[in-house]
Amino acid sequence: MNETLPEGTLQLPPQWSTIAPEVDAMYYFIYWVSVVFTIAIFGAMVWFMWKYRRRPGVKSKQPGHATALEITWTFAPLILLVILFHEGFTGYVKGAVAPEDSLEVRVRGMQWNWEFEHRGGVIDDLNYLRVPVNTPVRLVMSSSDVLHSFFIPTMRVKRDVVPGMYSTLWFEATHRTPDITCESDEQCPEAMWCGKVPPGGTERKCSLPIFCTEYCGAPTGITASAFSEGGRNTNHSTMMGDLAVVTMEEYDAFIEEGPPPPPECESADDPAACWGENLHSNYCVACHSVDGVAQAPAPNWKGLYGNQRQFADGSSATADENYIRQSILQPQSQIVQGYSNVNMPPFRFSDRQLDAIIAYMRSLNE
Repeated sequence: MNETLPEGTLQLPPQWSTIAPEVDAMYYFIYWVSVVFTIAIFGAMVWFMWKYRRRPGVKSKQPGHATALEITWTFAPLILLVILFHEGFTGYVKGAVAPEDSLEVRVRGMQWNWEFEHRGGVIDDLNYLRVPVNTPVRLVMSSSDVLHSFFIPTMRVKRDVVPGMYSTLWFEATHRTPDITCESDEQCPEAMWCGKVPPGGTERKCSLPIFCTEYCGAPTGITASAFSEGGRNTNHSTMMGDLAVVTMEEYDAFIEEGPPPPPECESADDPAACWGENLHSNYCVACHSVDGVAQAPAPNWKGLYGNQRQFADGSSATADENYIRQSILQPQSQIVQGYSNVNMPPFRFSDRQLDAIIAYMRSLNE
């Protein structure tokens, strides 16, 4: 299906949502009012400087009062301010109140990733959000650690994601993202970039960028490029995501089936363990090693399954399927002895993904 994609202007990216035209209209109204008044004020300044410049033999008169003129330039701007307030507040209300039939997606921000949970508890791939076209989507957002800010330029939506509270925004995409394979941003249409490999895919695809526009505390010493493979989501400045706009049929199929396993695992001897290894590489490798040696900053996975775990409160349990599932979904419920200072965020995986992680842990023992 060939679809004509929107084009941007000199100052703003293309309009991909229903609310974007109103936001842009308000922006350009303020912009041109500012331009007109800037020219008028500076023009008047230059004219008065020339007309009343100091000249030999001419003595300046004592300035008087023009009461009518002073009242006019004091109260006349109120008309413009009322117009700006009315239009701005109307646009704010439209952007803040989602339609009643909106599709709801749960968003969690964490250093340095975005997690998206759809209806039925289906979790999309980390930093990957898919939404149906021509359907209002309401995002209910929270933070697992520090202050973040969710921003999609093409949708004209931005909202802070604050620890300890929920914030919301909504948008309705008007176009589908084209199915374009890419190796660099230059191969993608305007305002799109060459994103990550989509779940179940084998090649990178063009997608709409998602940014975090709040400084949430980046560690020092990280120099990875923000746009190179492997450089994203390693610090604050690279906390990014990909937005894919699909048909409702494709979205419903995703909800029904859940995130697919990687294609390379289909031919593996143990597809579930292969998928679990892939999930470990994407989500867990920063803290959990699998070499049987390193035990920091979190317990090593090799040899973990089936063994006794001693907890900080003095109790113990066997690391079976139920223990592993609870440790992933509710990591603070059973804190392993010696790891009281570790604050692992809760991850929301589908049942198939949890089964894959458990299968991978079991394979490490073998």
